Amino acid sequence: MPTGDQHRGADVSIIASARADELRFGARPRTDTRFPGVGERDSQKTTTKRNLDSPVQVRRTYRQVFAVTRICSRLIEDIEAGSSDRSSESV
Repeated sequence: MPTGDQHRGADVSIIASARADELRFGARPRTDTRFPGVGERDSQKTTTKRNLDSPVQVRRTYRQVFAVTRICSRLIEDIEAGSSDRSSESV
């Protein structure tokens, strides 16, 4: 898992984790992470897995599996204006 310094100043930070005693894939999973919205951002996704191949092997049984993903995004300030106008963005 990344240190707090790597995600310091994030406007949004989401952490999700999962554990399983056994896990088996019938097909290779397709994953996608996007950071939609208005304005320039510095966005990062960090995933740490234990007892899982990357990419996973189809029809292989994995045991004592753990995965944690942290997604962080920080709105970059407008250099000319001196700050970002966050009040005009809808959530």
